[in-house]
Amino acid sequence: MKHLIYTAIFLFSAVSFGQNTGLIVGKILDKELNDSPLLLANVSIKGSPTEVSTDMTGLFVIENLEAGSYTLVCSFTGYETQEINVQVDGLHAVEITLSLAASSISLNDLALITNTAHKDDDLLSVLN
Repeated sequence: MKHLIYTAIFLFSAVSFGQNTGLIVGKILDKELNDSPLLLANVSIKGSPTEVSTDMTGLFVIENLEAGSYTLVCSFTGYETQEINVQVDGLHAVEITLSLAASSISLNDLALITNTAHKDDDLLSVLN
């Protein structure tokens, strides 16, 4: 009987401690292509080293989060970066769906990039 009580207490405490971490599940979509999935988009938690990438279907999972409020930063090359606030608890997974739009680049920015690339090419030709 004593072993049964100890086993029940152990199982109850294991289940209680297991509920302290949360989960964020989401999907990143391409607004420009009729909400098709974005492959290898970056999703990170602001102010944290935690960073994941989306899979072939645009899905991502961030696990083992303490209960609290987080800011997710979603980015993809050539697309506008979005930040979204989420509230995580240990009882339910937070589900997110985001559509990223293509970013625009001004002609001045394009000219700056082009000039920098030409300077790098000139420097390489001098070094060779």
